[in-house]
Amino acid sequence: MDDRSRLKTIDDFMLNSEVPLDLDDLMLVLAEAYKVPIALIGIVGEFSETFKARYGTGLSKISREHAFCGLVVDERKRIVINNAHEDQRFMNNPLVTGEPRICFYAGTPIEINEQVIGAVCLIDTVPRKIDEKHLEVLDRIGALVSQHITLSREHEALKREHGLIEKSPIVLATWRYDTSLRLVHISRNSESVLGISSQDLLSGAVELSDALTQSAESDFTFAMQAHMEGVETHTCRLQISTPTRTIWVSMISTANFREDGMLYSVQAFLFDTSDQKYVEDKLNKTNQRMRLLLEASELGTWDWNLVADINQVNKRWCDIVGLEYEYYDSSSRFFRQLIHPADYVQVEKQLNMHLTGNIKVFNTTFRMKHANGSWVWIESYGKIVETNAQGMPVRIAGIHRDITQRMESELHERKKTQLLQFINKTRASYLQNNDLTMACQSVLPELIDISDSQFAFIGQMKKEGDSPRLFIHAISEIVWDSSSFSQYAEYKKRNLYFTNFNNLFGTTIQTGNVTISNVPGTHPNSKGVPPGHPRISRFLGLPIKIKDKVVGMIGLANKFDVYTNDDAEFLQPLLDALAGLFYAVELEDARAIAEDKLRHLAMTDSLTELYNRRAFLDECQKLSNQHHQGCVAIVDIDDFKQVNDSYGHDAGDQALISVAKKIAKQNQTPNFVARFGGEEFAIFLKGENKGDTHTQLEALRIAVEEESVLYKEDVIKLSISIGATFIEDTYEADFSVLLSLADKALYRAKEQGRNQVVWDE
Repeated sequence: MDDRSRLKTIDDFMLNSEVPLDLDDLMLVLAEAYKVPIALIGIVGEFSETFKARYGTGLSKISREHAFCGLVVDERKRIVINNAHEDQRFMNNPLVTGEPRICFYAGTPIEINEQVIGAVCLIDTVPRKIDEKHLEVLDRIGALVSQHITLSREHEALKREHGLIEKSPIVLATWRYDTSLRLVHISRNSESVLGISSQDLLSGAVELSDALTQSAESDFTFAMQAHMEGVETHTCRLQISTPTRTIWVSMISTANFREDGMLYSVQAFLFDTSDQKYVEDKLNKTNQRMRLLLEASELGTWDWNLVADINQVNKRWCDIVGLEYEYYDSSSRFFRQLIHPADYVQVEKQLNMHLTGNIKVFNTTFRMKHANGSWVWIESYGKIVETNAQGMPVRIAGIHRDITQRMESELHERKKTQLLQFINKTRASYLQNNDLTMACQSVLPELIDISDSQFAFIGQMKKEGDSPRLFIHAISEIVWDSSSFSQYAEYKKRNLYFTNFNNLFGTTIQTGNVTISNVPGTHPNSKGVPPGHPRISRFLGLPIKIKDKVVGMIGLANKFDVYTNDDAEFLQPLLDALAGLFYAVELEDARAIAEDKLRHLAMTDSLTELYNRRAFLDECQKLSNQHHQGCVAIVDIDDFKQVNDSYGHDAGDQALISVAKKIAKQNQTPNFVARFGGEEFAIFLKGENKGDTHTQLEALRIAVEEESVLYKEDVIKLSISIGATFIEDTYEADFSVLLSLADKALYRAKEQGRNQVVWDE
């Protein structure tokens, strides 16, 4: 063993001091669990063993030559000493002959960086043994202590790094992404730099986006949505309004992605650039007054030096997207962050294909963000104009053209066609599967796409008593915490209802009007969202009506652009189609309920509510297609005519009902029973052998015999006779023959004195 490396590890982790590990409570639990008086964590140094956590002893350090844990370190494995008084290595150890009078010892290694630096140990003053199961648990505790020491060191290093950041003018923030971005860390200097305390931001008392101005909030939302669409880095400038001042902050954000390409987290640096912004504003105003002429050309040109990463553009290029030419950022990063997130991957793909020689020219259309917040459609054409000695491209140049008007017209027509197609798809899905929920779920992704939204749901109004509820047929798959996970689980089971209408979507239900909210918090019914829910920056609620009655709604959220009444008018054909489907479903449900009632009446004996003869024979027919064992039995109430003659037919009916209840109670599914006619009942009783089924039939006979029927002031005693036949396999069985055999057995039961079970011979 290289003791120098081991001692260096102890020194690196600062374990050679008497500073505790804060694991005394663990030692208490360990001692209680193993019923020993002493439990320790010992770090074995060069000359001594230091106890970093302990229970049951006041010792903090002992000489290494007397340390039992030293043997664990030397052997690099678990050590168990059942009786130190009989162990030649330790019988004269002063810790055995004197305090704490060690007799039993069990220690497991603490391993850091492949070096055994000490042990977690159990000590008793009397001999004892310990089984392998408990030793394995002790080994796991040793591994946990090792992990705790490693994590503690990493935690201290992170604290030092955060300390350096918190003394700087730069704020570090981290958002974690599961189904939405959630702030999980922000450095403590946020109050001095941003004017908002880190505690308020992390607790949720203040949202960073709440402190932003309206335009800055849109830029912040765009940055985060861009990362969710796959953009790796983004830079934007945000305006923060505090009670005492207005702060301009530059935010540089970087996205981290999982191996499957999904967003994992976003980290950002935010720093105060208020002074710089003031100077820029002054220059912009001066420059605007000096501009007298616009460039005559309608084409924007660009010339990108790939090696230097400098993209030179003309003034028209800047005009197309509303930028000041004098302050245009020539880096490719700036150009890329203007591209619409939904188009970003396509642009990168086309560019890379041209740069690698797979296509002759770079030619594509995409959207870029205008300085006023709108989106401009660009047609871009480019080609490599210079290569190096190795034939690799070093310069690419091209032109930009504003085709917004043409594209918006084409997109509108295309979306109209797409809308008609998925309306037909919804109807066809319903007609094919007779499943409205499936039909709504099948078109939800297309609805999100055609409306340029991030989230959507389709709901139908249903009543429970006098309380209205919105049943959710389809909703975006958002799971942000444990409560929403249970809600989503209910959705998957088709049991998700919205019952609180004191909010944006509730406004649509209650008023029957289109609800539009494009600025968070400005609508009178903006009530926020559940904790952890993705922020709703924009919302469109569309009522589904039948004859002016609201029967459902569509909810859309987080469109990249603002929602307008034009969006509502465009989607009206879908609302009308869903209204028709909702009406068809209501009619179908009513018809199905009526059919079920008729079917029940046709199969049920009106007096006893058991199956009638027809229903019993139908069930037998089903059995003949399956493999089962059991018996067919016919039950007859003994001397039933005397009951009718003596007490009246009403009393006879009560007797029939009483016997029917006992038969039904003792023959639950998978058995089935029926009133065959008059005072006769039929039973199919599943069972693996004749003996078991006989026991059950006999129990039924006794139950009837032991209980009386009370009718007015009369007490009526009843008994039953049962004829039965056993069948080894119901598959392709002729139940008419089986019933005939059971009926003959019943006849013999009557001949032999009644009140008995007789089997077919």
